Amino acid sequence: MVQDVNCHLSMANGQWSTTPQIGIHTHNDSEMAVANALAAVMAGATMVQGTINGYGERCGNANLCSLIPNLQLKLGYSCIAQHQLHQLTAASRFVSEVVNLAPDEHAPFVGRSAFAHKGGIHVSAVERNPLTYEHIQPEQVGNTRRIVISEQSGISNVLAKARTFGIELDKDHPQARQILQRMKELESVGYQFEAAEASFALLMYDVLGLRQQFFEINGFQVHCDLIQGKETTHSLATIKVTVNGENILEAAEGTGPVAALDAALRKALVNFYPQIATFELTDYKVRILNGNTGTAAKTRVLVESRNIQQRWTTVAVSKNILAASYQAVVEGLEYGLLLHFQAEN
Repeated sequence: MVQDVNCHLSMANGQWSTTPQIGIHTHNDSEMAVANALAAVMAGATMVQGTINGYGERCGNANLCSLIPNLQLKLGYSCIAQHQLHQLTAASRFVSEVVNLAPDEHAPFVGRSAFAHKGGIHVSAVERNPLTYEHIQPEQVGNTRRIVISEQSGISNVLAKARTFGIELDKDHPQARQILQRMKELESVGYQFEAAEASFALLMYDVLGLRQQFFEINGFQVHCDLIQGKETTHSLATIKVTVNGENILEAAEGTGPVAALDAALRKALVNFYPQIATFELTDYKVRILNGNTGTAAKTRVLVESRNIQQRWTTVAVSKNILAASYQAVVEGLEYGLLLHFQAEN
């Protein structure tokens, strides 16, 4: 541990006196920054230096998003006001946006997975008594409980997930079983909804007959040129889409086929849905599912999008990487529009 000593001057009985104040400044080179800072406070330190999300040189500094709730909720120290503690998750994600780094989903207290539950038994238990799997109430730090949909999911997960979207189902509801069956069928061909909850939400709305038809894609083409002697490619995408009964044909260029396709789709839709201008594609991942088939392999595409307030991820699977990319991009825009209109209502 490294200790910083700050001397605070004070006047007592007409005489200046010095009161040494012990502080702590730790780095995370050994994954011990938070632990060492907590130990220092318990040993008498009254000043702790750290950073939001632990950002800093080398392996980072002590993470205030872990330090503050541990000190205040676990050890009984008063660090910040209660209403400020409730804003800790929002502050963490705001700083991530400012520094243009994806938030750590597995960060303690403030990560999206900090209060996530996947197994059906876990979900059933936490619904009855959250203390079975949660060390604090997620709302204390401005976070929320998250029910994850995956290959381990049972009907309890589906019911709990539906409730997060304001839909009440019971285990005997035939459509609840249909949602679970449809999810299992898609997972058997390579889909994975654990990291793509936006796609699962659209699947659920589809089965329930609640999925809104914002637009209809009638076809698309992507043309790529490899420029001789240059590392970059030139891509042109053309898309046909119907919105409110009106047929639209648009084209756009991009540095790659997915960028061109995304640009063409936005260009076709933005006049009807201006809020699309605030949507941003922030991540694009491709996973080969059966590499032993070579270039005919099935691919899974994950697309992360965001607006000013939220992030969401969509997934698609196909032997054609462009088809999978197109579906994931389209669902990303569709889910963003769904969020917008739900917020308005």
